[in-house]
Amino acid sequence: MFGGSHQSKTPEERSHPALSLIFKPVYRRGGAIVKLDYPSHVEIDLDRLHANIDLISRKAGTPLAPVIKADAYGHGAVAIARQLSARSEVEAFCVWTLREAVRLRKHGIKGRIIVLGGVFLEEAGEAVNLGLEVVISSLTEAKALAGKAGRRMATAHLKINTGMTRLGAGPEDVLTILRSVSRMKKISLAGVMTHLADSDKPRSKMTKAQLTLFDDILSSAASAGIAIPPRHTANTGAIFLHPASRHELARPGIGVYGVQEFGGKDAGLKPILSLRAKVALVREVKKGEPVSYGMTWISPGRRKVAVARVGYADGYSRGLSNKAHAIIGGKKIRQIGIICMDNCLFDVTGLKVKVGDTVTLIGSDGRQTMPMKKLARALDTISYEIMCGISWRLPRVYLQGGKVSRSSTGAAR
Repeated sequence: MFGGSHQSKTPEERSHPALSLIFKPVYRRGGAIVKLDYPSHVEIDLDRLHANIDLISRKAGTPLAPVIKADAYGHGAVAIARQLSARSEVEAFCVWTLREAVRLRKHGIKGRIIVLGGVFLEEAGEAVNLGLEVVISSLTEAKALAGKAGRRMATAHLKINTGMTRLGAGPEDVLTILRSVSRMKKISLAGVMTHLADSDKPRSKMTKAQLTLFDDILSSAASAGIAIPPRHTANTGAIFLHPASRHELARPGIGVYGVQEFGGKDAGLKPILSLRAKVALVREVKKGEPVSYGMTWISPGRRKVAVARVGYADGYSRGLSNKAHAIIGGKKIRQIGIICMDNCLFDVTGLKVKVGDTVTLIGSDGRQTMPMKKLARALDTISYEIMCGISWRLPRVYLQGGKVSRSSTGAAR
């Protein structure tokens, strides 16, 4: 829970004791006290992270290249990469941009990094110098990358468009690209890949068609005497639902973070992220009294209302207004009124709630759980968007063995 310093208070703090709690938050867990720079925070359970990797690895039966783009889907790419780098199952990491890869290198991540989004021409030299593996979709990109290699060898993965119709070489161009790249002296292919558009469905005809096309293209290339580099097509859904996708490497994404967005029975993945906020104020409201902007919630009677220091600027979407529930002291509470940029309100009538108490917006408290997927459904979106939208002004606190492993504040980033 949070607490605050009672020493060296300003006159303003003495006149309003809640201020010392609001603006001087600390986090206590397992005997550790961590100073935070914001009154709300995100918890990341590293034990669950490793358990998810264990499960995914057993199911995939092949080396893994966890996807840690978008700062590991909001969980912190550096922290996640540091945790997983020593795992024997982890062959590489996948990011989307050169910038993401550079950040990993600057923080000491030395292993293989695949840049899924490719690079621009002016970035190619830096990508080669950093030993990055760049995804390409055309012969033009291959030549550009090789041209920037200098004294080094550029490394690439050829992406094939089999139906996603986003990035990737057209099926009709693949043999020419593979043959041409095999003759280049300054570039080598470390992999050939595709991206599945419908793999979250157990009986997806689209996934079957994509995998069949992918295999047919590469079989034709092999018949033409072209060496085929390691193949990788499986994302989280495909790993669990489509065995034919499990080639020489798998690219799990959201499953690493414990969220199951694919159909079928519960796979046993455990969410690793919790979102918690502090209560800044508790007040009584009378019947007929409105709260927040637009008067969308008017008290039906005498109610106790708690103001939590979290809002849409933190990633708690305004679209959840008057729809969401949270947990405080192991009890479910209802969000009321419009969610503001920095605050939101909850009906805590009948509960003992005080300033400094913790509201759990995502995660568990006691026997109650608020799943991320429930918020996603309320917003007609997916869990990916929820986790990626959590602001970095919220500190991340990493837990392992029930204790604080490390923390990362917004100011430190």
